[in-house]
Amino acid sequence: MLTQVLLVAFVAVLLVPFILIRLREKYTVAQLNTPQTRILQIHGNAVAVRDYGQGDVVMLIHGFAGWSDTWEEVVTRLVTRQKRVIAVDLIGAGASARSDNSSDYATDAQARLLLSVMHQLGIENATLIGHSYGGRVAMQTAILDSAKVHKIIAIAPEAFATDRPPMAKLVGLPLFGYALAYWSTAPALIGIGLRSVSRRKAWVTAAEVERYAMPVRVLGHLQGQIVQSVSPKDGDMPVPRHFARITCPVYVIWGDSDPVFPATDGLKLVDQLPDAHLAIVPQCGHLPHVEAAEETWQLIDQAL
Repeated sequence: MLTQVLLVAFVAVLLVPFILIRLREKYTVAQLNTPQTRILQIHGNAVAVRDYGQGDVVMLIHGFAGWSDTWEEVVTRLVTRQKRVIAVDLIGAGASARSDNSSDYATDAQARLLLSVMHQLGIENATLIGHSYGGRVAMQTAILDSAKVHKIIAIAPEAFATDRPPMAKLVGLPLFGYALAYWSTAPALIGIGLRSVSRRKAWVTAAEVERYAMPVRVLGHLQGQIVQSVSPKDGDMPVPRHFARITCPVYVIWGDSDPVFPATDGLKLVDQLPDAHLAIVPQCGHLPHVEAAEETWQLIDQAL
């Protein structure tokens, strides 16, 4: 009897997501837009960017599970500093397309997307601020076209990975992978995830959890995550093998208690970059720009 119950439960865990996904994915990407949103067509994909202010250009590149809206406080401060701020939703995130083409999710493809955004908006060069995976995309952009990148401010960047995490390979499996992706990206778990990567947890309010959860509720998001999981990590010029090509100044900001990428990665990174500077934020986890907003802003402001 117990065996039968467990079998039924296992089958339910595998099959129920195919039904429940219709209840979760209730938004269109357009519902995530704001008055500042511009939709650009790049390589067959609709790419959402938020365009604020006037002045020297600063581009904001979110990390995995982030999107343009999660930069809100940084945007406000940058506009006050008379900067033109372009916050980009990478492919598979925010209000941008969930592509069915796995190559669109590779780091070099996302970097080329940034370069295309700059071209379409008439931007000659910009300072790039990237968090986590967004820091990797920023560095990849400088590797591909150094003339377009004035400087980089990298917040806890993903610098040394050479492949997708082991879980990604499981997500690529038929049936089981779909269920795994569904349950692991459940909006109800987002608050737990944000707290687990933060040392200072007071910022993780119900409103902030919903902010991070909104893109998960977009039609096609789960399928996009599955496609991304089987995409190539990099292109022909992987970031970890081409640090020497990043000749612009790089200002690295890292939380001393980061559980995702340890602060020792910051020391290792600045040793390998031609022109790099490291600042450590005390008692801080993986999200310094929201956990320790004031301290991190002071570091960003100095780097600008």
